[in-house]
Amino acid sequence: MDIASPIMLHSTYFKLKEGKNAAVRAAYMAACREYLSGSKGMMSFWVSELAQDMKRPENDRDYDIAMNQVFQNKSMFDLYNGHDPLHEQFVAEVNRWAPGTTRRVQDAYLDTLRYSADGPSSGTPASSKKGGPPPRLMHSIYFALTDKSGAAKAQFSEICLRYLSDHPGICMFALGGLADMGRDVSVTNYDVAMSIIWRSKPFYDGYLKSKDHDAFFPATKGMIANTYIFDSYIQPDPNA
Repeated sequence: MDIASPIMLHSTYFKLKEGKNAAVRAAYMAACREYLSGSKGMMSFWVSELAQDMKRPENDRDYDIAMNQVFQNKSMFDLYNGHDPLHEQFVAEVNRWAPGTTRRVQDAYLDTLRYSADGPSSGTPASSKKGGPPPRLMHSIYFALTDKSGAAKAQFSEICLRYLSDHPGICMFALGGLADMGRDVSVTNYDVAMSIIWRSKPFYDGYLKSKDHDAFFPATKGMIANTYIFDSYIQPDPNA
């Protein structure tokens, strides 16, 4: 990886004024796919809905739609954010029929990005339709560390790789550090970001009960000040 231009994971959490309306959520995700999934330099794109069945106290549930995009580098993100006409069309379109939507953005420069053989970048095999395969689960967790030195962040990241990156059912694993874009929507209360796409929730449930996951906690004792967890089900593109 080019250290001068690291890969960037751009995650946006949308809170819709009419978020309880399934049709509005579906339309918003369709607009995300139509306008925001094909920008130059974008390596991967996923759009997902809040996992309503994940109600653990540590889960952030103050959003309706999660969108995760991987860019080749910050320059490609800047092109998308400031000079992509489709991005501008998206803003105009959703502001017209979904006014009052708010968003939180969490960005990370990635040190690790791995895809499995059965983990296509779009997640299109997933399905939430009755009788179809279960949807893939996007599990994103942001760690605030007690020691914010570069050495502590590197040590913590190595522990994440050792205990959390190699489990059955992982389709994508991403790990990196905070990228503070200095925007008014940017959230910067974390030091290390980790995102995992699971083939389905049962694989995630197995991971939570695994020996390696259990071993992660004593290995990081005293290192974590807080965690922020976002779980969402990836929705396929019906036109794919």
